[in-house]
Amino acid sequence: MHLIREYINYIRKAQGRHQIHSPFVYNFMDSCLKTSIPQEHKNNTRRIRTQLKNNQSVITISDFGAGSKKMKLSRKVSSMYKYSAIKGSYADLLYRLSNFYKPNAILELGTHFGVGTFCLSEGNPNAQIVSVDACSETQKIAKQHIKNKNIQFIQSTFDVYLSGLSNQKFDLIYIDGDHRGKALLKYLQILDNFSHDDTIFVLDDIRWSKDMLQAWNDIIVNTNFHLTLDLFKMGIIVKKSSKEKEHFVLKFNNVLTSL
Repeated sequence: MHLIREYINYIRKAQGRHQIHSPFVYNFMDSCLKTSIPQEHKNNTRRIRTQLKNNQSVITISDFGAGSKKMKLSRKVSSMYKYSAIKGSYADLLYRLSNFYKPNAILELGTHFGVGTFCLSEGNPNAQIVSVDACSETQKIAKQHIKNKNIQFIQSTFDVYLSGLSNQKFDLIYIDGDHRGKALLKYLQILDNFSHDDTIFVLDDIRWSKDMLQAWNDIIVNTNFHLTLDLFKMGIIVKKSSKEKEHFVLKFNNVLTSL
């Protein structure tokens, strides 16, 4: 996957807010993406990132997804943070989505070190968050810097967790794990029963591989999702069944520095 080539194609297609006529998307760009982030949150995330960046301990991870392109199963925490943890504008996006739309029930597939979990929680401290990951070692580190009692950490593979779900509807679903295109499509199909018309799905690493990009292109034409937003590294999808099918490639600040 040639990321620079993909980025050039993305820039060519990206639209600014004045080119958008969809009320939901215009509001997303004009209001959600401009939600101010408190200095306290910035300080807290900086503290967590510093701890992870300087953590030289070696852990053995359980990886049931596509796996890292660069690391073995025994890895330094600092190296894992460098290559895998969400950063920059995309971490801020999770905070802004949670703060602006105020989802009551959030599902996160892929805890990792909990940076994304922390941003979602800080954006809306009252949200009930379920964070699922098969690796006990990374979740153990996540729990060290996240103390919100509204977060339920579950050590499980995604398949096992999803097979046990019943009578649950999530308002925001963040998928950041596995990184196999077919698996992503399967999870979305299963989660159709546990979402509603306005559930916001946030998909990370849509250009992680050719396989993931193909899955994203399949999602764009999927008639079950009437609104798809391309933010280069992340994709956002919403059912919006009462609306005409629309796809937007949106300008998003500081993309490359967030990768």
